Amino acid sequence: MLPAGSALKKSMTMESLDTLDHVRQSFNDETKRSDRSEIGQFLTPVSLARFMSSMFENSQEEVRILDPGAGAGTLFATCMETLISKDNLPRSVKIVAYETDSVILPHLQDTLERCRSLCLSAGIEFHGTIKREDFIPAAISETNESLFFIPGELFTHVILNPPYKKINSRTAMSRLLYSAGIEVVNLYAAFVWLSMLLLEPGGQMVAITPRSFCNGPYFKKFRTAFLRILNLKRIHLFESRNKAFGDDNVLQENIIYHAVRGHEKPESVIVSTSKGLDFDKVSKGFVPYGRVINPGDPDMFVHLDINNADGGPADQIKRFGSSWTNWG
Repeated sequence: MLPAGSALKKSMTMESLDTLDHVRQSFNDETKRSDRSEIGQFLTPVSLARFMSSMFENSQEEVRILDPGAGAGTLFATCMETLISKDNLPRSVKIVAYETDSVILPHLQDTLERCRSLCLSAGIEFHGTIKREDFIPAAISETNESLFFIPGELFTHVILNPPYKKINSRTAMSRLLYSAGIEVVNLYAAFVWLSMLLLEPGGQMVAITPRSFCNGPYFKKFRTAFLRILNLKRIHLFESRNKAFGDDNVLQENIIYHAVRGHEKPESVIVSTSKGLDFDKVSKGFVPYGRVINPGDPDMFVHLDINNADGGPADQIKRFGSSWTNWG
């Protein structure tokens, strides 16, 4: 790997990406919330994206990042920012971003060019591609061994804030997913399922989604595939259900999770909490893996145990008997 970049380059990276929150606010001002809600589109705040990116562990010399629902590009940009701020720089970075919204595409292109400039200034080879097509059929063609199967590129990193929208069982999208063996009731689960299939062995995923997949019969096949393909390393919970995308008035219980493609399950899962988007102080605990996912449970529930007891998420994790510390 190359030697670490200078503090000047790091500060330039931070300053350049901070403007993405202005892009998000401008986009929200220029579009109707009802239209964004119709397609399940809620752009990621920079502070949230940076926190998600901080969950990635040490990376390879050749980094390939997939952002399957890129929006303005905040997630892949902060992921790249995190990677080039470490002691050892990657030799090359490749970004593949999917986005179909013509209104946001100019902002996305601008973000990609910023990433290109930042990499080149740090002496890192850069390749970036924006795919103006629907991620789901494109990913199925690369992961499903059908007549039209074309093996796709595998990625070292996937970072995503997928659309949150129920799938109508009568639609062509539902039939396409079913034909590929992906039986889900919400678009976010389809995005995560296909994304994890595009990870290379040892590749890492960080995602923010609703927590609805953690239990219930409708997400059982998704949970089974997720826990078979990925090792769950960390879960982050929000104390309030409207904090992750509060300025979009999204009343949704979201969680963030970090997982690695592989078969060896960890002894424990890091579970952290925050009261909102202020990540200066985050509480975390190490919870035995078997208490989060009971290996004998045929339903493969992911146990967060928040709603059925008094207190907030931090109090519930304490009751697991985990070690508990504060960051910040």
